[in-house]
Amino acid sequence: MSSRKSFHSNCDKPDVGPCSVENVAERDLLRTEGDPAALGYTIHEAVALTRSMIPGQRAIALKLLASVLSKALHNLQHMDNCSQVRKTNPVDDFVDWQAVWAFVLGPEPQMALSLRIALDDNHDSVVMACCKTIQSILSFDINEFFFDTAEKVTTSKKNTFMAPVFRSRPDADGGFLHGGYWKYNTKPSNILLTNEQNSEDDENEEQHTIQDDVVVAGQDVASGLVRMGVLPRICYLLEMDPLPALEESLVSIVVSVARHSPTCADAVMKCPNLIQTVVKIFTKQGVERYPSQIKAVLLLKVLSQANKRVCLDFVKHGVFQQAMWHWYKNVFTLESWVKSGREYCKLTSALMVEQLRLWRVFIQYGFCITYFVDFFPAMCLWLNPPTFTKIIGNDILGEFTSITREAYLVLEALAQRLPNLHSMDQVNKQTIDFSIYAAEFWSWNHVSPMIDLAISWLSLRDIPYISSLIADPKKSMSHVEVAPMASLLWVISAVLHMLCSILDRAFAFPCTHKNVDKQNSSLPWLRHFVLKIGLQIIKNGFLDILCSSKYEFEDFYTENGSLARVLCLLRQQKNVDVSLSSVSCLRGLVQISQLVDEHVRRAKTINNGQSFTEGMLGLPEKTLEEGIIRSAQNDLLQVLTLFIDVLSSEKQVLQSVEMFGRGGPAPGIGFGWGSCGGGFWSLNVLLAQIDSQLILSLYNIIPVVSENDPIQVESIRPDNAITLQRINSMLEICLLAGPGDEATLDKALDYLFHLPVLRYLGFCVNHFLHHMKFSNASDWQYGEEDYIFFSEILKLYYRERWLTAKRKTATQVHNDDIHKRSHALETIHEEIEPHAAVSRDHSSNGLLVEWAYQRLPLPMHWFLSAVCIMGDLKKMATCSPADVAKSGLFFLLGLEVMSSFLCSTSRDSLISGIPLVWKLHALSMALHVNMDVLGEERSGNVFKTLQDMYGQHIDQLKCGNMTSKDEEYRDFVASSSEAQVSGSQEVLNFQTTIHESYNTFVEDIVEQFCAMSYGDIIYGRQVAVYLHRTVEASVRLAMWNALFNIHALELLPPIGKCIAGAEGYLEPVEDKEEILEAYAKSWTSGCLEKASTRESVSFTLAVHHLSCFIFNTSASEKLAMRNKLAKSLLRSYSLKPHQETMLLTLLRYGLMFSQEPTYKTEVARRLVVLKEACDGNSSLLVMVEKLESLG
Repeated sequence: MSSRKSFHSNCDKPDVGPCSVENVAERDLLRTEGDPAALGYTIHEAVALTRSMIPGQRAIALKLLASVLSKALHNLQHMDNCSQVRKTNPVDDFVDWQAVWAFVLGPEPQMALSLRIALDDNHDSVVMACCKTIQSILSFDINEFFFDTAEKVTTSKKNTFMAPVFRSRPDADGGFLHGGYWKYNTKPSNILLTNEQNSEDDENEEQHTIQDDVVVAGQDVASGLVRMGVLPRICYLLEMDPLPALEESLVSIVVSVARHSPTCADAVMKCPNLIQTVVKIFTKQGVERYPSQIKAVLLLKVLSQANKRVCLDFVKHGVFQQAMWHWYKNVFTLESWVKSGREYCKLTSALMVEQLRLWRVFIQYGFCITYFVDFFPAMCLWLNPPTFTKIIGNDILGEFTSITREAYLVLEALAQRLPNLHSMDQVNKQTIDFSIYAAEFWSWNHVSPMIDLAISWLSLRDIPYISSLIADPKKSMSHVEVAPMASLLWVISAVLHMLCSILDRAFAFPCTHKNVDKQNSSLPWLRHFVLKIGLQIIKNGFLDILCSSKYEFEDFYTENGSLARVLCLLRQQKNVDVSLSSVSCLRGLVQISQLVDEHVRRAKTINNGQSFTEGMLGLPEKTLEEGIIRSAQNDLLQVLTLFIDVLSSEKQVLQSVEMFGRGGPAPGIGFGWGSCGGGFWSLNVLLAQIDSQLILSLYNIIPVVSENDPIQVESIRPDNAITLQRINSMLEICLLAGPGDEATLDKALDYLFHLPVLRYLGFCVNHFLHHMKFSNASDWQYGEEDYIFFSEILKLYYRERWLTAKRKTATQVHNDDIHKRSHALETIHEEIEPHAAVSRDHSSNGLLVEWAYQRLPLPMHWFLSAVCIMGDLKKMATCSPADVAKSGLFFLLGLEVMSSFLCSTSRDSLISGIPLVWKLHALSMALHVNMDVLGEERSGNVFKTLQDMYGQHIDQLKCGNMTSKDEEYRDFVASSSEAQVSGSQEVLNFQTTIHESYNTFVEDIVEQFCAMSYGDIIYGRQVAVYLHRTVEASVRLAMWNALFNIHALELLPPIGKCIAGAEGYLEPVEDKEEILEAYAKSWTSGCLEKASTRESVSFTLAVHHLSCFIFNTSASEKLAMRNKLAKSLLRSYSLKPHQETMLLTLLRYGLMFSQEPTYKTEVARRLVVLKEACDGNSSLLVMVEKLESLG
């Protein structure tokens, strides 16, 4: 980089002086007098200074680099997610932090090599500065903040490895659709050399060079550092008993490496003595060692999440017990903890949180559950509500509640390990089976006391901050204290989710009373704790029961609303932590209300309708009998409506996930390699994901479409925005699913293709066709069996298309064997599928998932894949492509109609945000291989209706009435250099948007059209749309030439039957010389003769553009081209007299016989133009005179 950075990472103006990298040390502050360092340093100079002979210079250079990296990360994190395009305004103080970050991590500065050399320094200050720089370059602090926040939410969502990745390039075999499999920036086999390679390298050391390490580091800085042997060096430094600050920094680097990928996690485990050295940190005494111990526990947790076998090894070798030493000490009392001081409370809280998280990981695998008996005495202090005045007065509320939150999340994990409640095998063993397949179970004997402790947190009136909000939410909202409110809400969220897990495990028996032993099913204590939980929810104002109940609840009347409404208000606060905690609370509240209702309903079923609350006559008990969900339906509907609107407002977050320029998205290490706002790793995306999970939970109790009854469905107005918004929200939820969210996406697809939803879309289409002029609705009527068929096919297809992990072929196994014997760095070939065995192993045996070898998140146009399947050579094996395409066409039409209704009610629609070019491409892809999709009359009508709708959209684009997405797309295209040169109005840029080789695809379409269509009008319309003036010139030319080469110009339909209005094909007048020459060539070759007879759009285009160009061109620079075209047409006429009618049509084009004076004058003028174009050629003048005689 040419800009200079000061030691505070301020960027000065670009350096234009004579200084070079070689003499940077000579002008440095420590070598010369004065203050030359005030001028700042370039990145190159700072890297060069790290190799200075003076230790102080090396340390200062490393501190400068760390400062620049931290500043870059800070600015990138706060950049607007939508501002992906770098500004071009050359303001002196503007800094392109994306460029800075990409350059520093790129291959040119060789940053990784310099850092690795600095780590070998014998001065502690240099090593410390180097470690801080490595932490910055690996984005340790920002990534850990993200993971710390994510772990508060729930135990069900898996975290992901953070290695940089990129998408497989779209190709013709896959229909050119985006959303390919992710691949690592550098292949895992390039990170670590195998023993075989190492032994061979000893014999020939030239095979493994430093340059190889530099190349890998340029692809992925973390991989490069590991390949350079950073782990053994860190192990050595840790063995030397470093200072606490350096020790903490070294362990932090190892944590970042372990989070990188399965390969790097294995490298950490296999590094000799590294884990043993880290474990020894737990034996060091003193509060000053707590930060290192916190990082050490974090490292053990990450390694355990990476692989179940690692977790088992930690159990076998006593690592878990050493890491949990704090829970074996004497039991804390609140007074002694408070008196120890706030700093001590802070450190012990952070340490205990990480220890509980480590234990939670072991519990999720089924290990160390029996330790509950040992740890429970120490947990009691944190499970009970404290004396709030005392901890608030000492400013340690956040520290206390963070431990409480994690303790209840541990109980949630334990509850998920409860055995079948009615199983004969109640697992009571207290020993650990040291097997990878072994699993311990928690005991139901411990459940009842835990429920009592949890319920004590549900008395909202006893909890500060929350009680005042419920009393008067509008007044208190403006003065809400963010940090304490969030910390308390996280505790309530953890409590609710823990209770949900217990209630859920109590459901582990059949629901029909025929298969249930009533003596075992109606356990008194089960009824007792279900009653306790349900009544606490009702009595403490969690939901507004009054709005929808016939009872009056004087005992627990909430004058100003419920906790649910307060949480909705908090969700709209700008603080992300408060928003996340409030949404998590709402989700737990919805789930627990549903589970309590299910238990009450099931108990009544088993006991033949006997009241669940028999003998309890209070109004809360009657509400419980009636059902919490039913009684609070209005409150829940308001929550659903609010969050659908919130999700719609988060659309820009979704669209920016894969909008990246430099280095790819690389989700994680390197903070997305400079992605604005962090890309998919931002808290904004995490919040949107939690919002979507809440909406899915609400759809469990509030159907997307009301009932299965067709009469009730048809009574719903098609312009009913509520139902349409719910369907639209399902599409938005699908876009939010990332790696590890396959269950969320699967659930969303279930709701989206639920039978009532498809039936409702069919009803909307019928209504639309009855009121529009596209086609007769009676031409396609789908019955119940058709909707069932569509539902099954679409569910099956989309799951297989987007949720199937990449498989390893036999050829790849052979290639892997070859690679193991190879010394050269491996290249990631686009046509070769990567090694997927590691992915499958870690996904099944670990709690961390890889970005590589899977497709999520989905591209914006994912739903078009069903239509494109006919042209996709990688077809699914489980369903017929024709069936998928027909189902996909119906679904696409339903979505388009839904979008039009939403737009008519001033609502945003995700479908309207997809550029039209993708939709037209999908229709073309459906015809790419054969015409099966048009074989059925109803599918053909659906196809034609979509063409008509897109034709209207094209007309709107041409008239300037664009959707926001198409405007954004047009602006992006207009900003490109090619568009600036052409100055055209093109908006359908197939080659720019779809694929650079789109012209080849166009030629294939034409070949299929000529070979199979026999002039089919629907197919012809689809081909002709590529000749529209809004299509980029290269594609129009490719389409025309392809039709000309196989003599298919006459097969195109008349212009009046084409997609979109005729004006769009004719205006503006063609000014591309190569296209005009193609028109003239087709004319002179005779290929347009049949087209003129059939009034094909091809002849209309040629006549219009040639006539307008020849007779209306006055610019001097165009005269040579005009004359050339006129001569060609006249010469052709002289050789082919039968083209006389065609040439007269050209001469008279646009003129009316009825306007005789004007007509004759204009014809005479055009004849003069032709005579001038002849340049005195007598034979051509004879042809002009002949035309003149015909008038």
